[in-house]
Amino acid sequence: MKWNGKGHGALSAVTAGALVLSLAACDQIQSLWKSEDKSNPATGAVAQPKPAEGKIEVAKAIEIPKSIETPRVPIDENKVLASKVKSALGADPALKFLAIDAGASDGVVTLYGTANNGALREKAARVASGVPGVKSVRNELVIVAGS
Repeated sequence: MKWNGKGHGALSAVTAGALVLSLAACDQIQSLWKSEDKSNPATGAVAQPKPAEGKIEVAKAIEIPKSIETPRVPIDENKVLASKVKSALGADPALKFLAIDAGASDGVVTLYGTANNGALREKAARVASGVPGVKSVRNELVIVAGS
């Protein structure tokens, strides 16, 4: 990328001006911090506020409930059952590489996806039916060679 130089001088002037102003402001602030006599160059001596007289009150601690219960999120039993079936299918060495998805509704599990052959299709149905909570299996796996 080539530097064209247009507007370069104006940008440098603005940057330099901002730098000078910020350094001047820092110098003013430091001189106020370092002054021992607490005098303000603009108004003279700064009046130090006197501490308020009277009694000191200590804030009282609030009671925190010992057990704060978090609201219970309703558990979707269908999702839990489908997840268990997917885990069982993934745990089987012959089925873990197949593209099988599972859905559940009231204990009825439906298998979706593909299988290489009929034997694997039936094995997936047997594995799914062995999961506790499964009432029946709808096997909608499609046999696709090489899937």
